[in-house]
Amino acid sequence: MKVRLFLMMSIVVIGMMACKNNEDLATVADIAGNYEGYSLASCAYFQDRCTDGELINVSDNGDGSAKVTFASQQWGEFIVAKAQMTEEEGVYRLSGNGKVEMGMGENTSSYDFTFSATIKSINDSQMQFSVAGVMGGLTIDFATGEAPNTEE
Repeated sequence: MKVRLFLMMSIVVIGMMACKNNEDLATVADIAGNYEGYSLASCAYFQDRCTDGELINVSDNGDGSAKVTFASQQWGEFIVAKAQMTEEEGVYRLSGNGKVEMGMGENTSSYDFTFSATIKSINDSQMQFSVAGVMGGLTIDFATGEAPNTEE
């Protein structure tokens, strides 16, 4: 009798798992698009240097990872080739790393950076790029929306 009960329960569980709707699974396609906003850069030499009109593109690599491209007007082009994504209760988190060319004029160097993002929607997201090897540690915080008014 116990064996029959165990087999019946196993069949029910397997059946429920097989019926799970794949549309319920989060994918990078859910968050792919252009994110418009501003960045605040901070390092050992300055805090919250604002650049308005920034754009970040998130695209689906088709393998569960995202390509993130941030072509900053002020800081250069940051590319994360394979950012990893997780989703919990409608909040998407991305993380990864890459290299960025930074410097003055033609005198540039390649620097490693780390990336993280919290995305609730195309209009409600925050992303961060951290470059440890630049200016005592440069952190660029990107947020969607309009730049804060810094005039007093």
